[in-house]
Amino acid sequence: MQRPIVTLPAGFLKFLQVDWDIDWRGQGLGETTGGGSTVVFNRFPRWVGAPSVFLEGAALAQWRAIRAAAQGRVGIYRLPMVDPIGSYGVSGSDLPFSDGASFASGHGFASEALGFAALAADPGAEQIRVKDAAVAPRAGQIMSHGLWPFVVTWVQEVSAGVFDLGIQMPLRGAVAAGDPVRLEGMGLFEAIEDGMGRVSYDASRASQIKLNFREVLNR
Repeated sequence: MQRPIVTLPAGFLKFLQVDWDIDWRGQGLGETTGGGSTVVFNRFPRWVGAPSVFLEGAALAQWRAIRAAAQGRVGIYRLPMVDPIGSYGVSGSDLPFSDGASFASGHGFASEALGFAALAADPGAEQIRVKDAAVAPRAGQIMSHGLWPFVVTWVQEVSAGVFDLGIQMPLRGAVAAGDPVRLEGMGLFEAIEDGMGRVSYDASRASQIKLNFREVLNR
């Protein structure tokens, strides 16, 4: 069965709390007789996150529709990894039509802050070179290539507008010279439980919703 992919509108989720992290998926084997410990890494690492978001009014109804389209744990969310301290606002929110109008939902086009690969890189690489970035990258920033997110571990400026970046996780797909690199990570995620993000609100017609995502690896 092909899983439906649901793309969230630009700027739709108003994040209140963010905790994106890499689950390295190490499996502890307990303490040895010598007092040490052993950890086995026999599963692929992946991103996880349980952000809290604020929705009100029509956005609550739209979120209900998005959840229904995702069908619980069946669907896949194409999700921006909003991270104010890491991306410091590099991604735009909504871009309207030329006359200032938006779609009927009230949202506009997604504006993406990008850089571009200056060199090709193979899967497994822990360093990439980017150029022509909308803003200079910095350590701790979550970026992505081809919907595979990674975090920048160090930054070195090679020349004006060209940066070498250390990254983790290592690249999970090949990068060709000239490929776009998103300066705010975008990934494919699934709900950890069917009831994730269930809408509940009072007379204020506003609600704080707790989400719980894990990255989809089998694509």
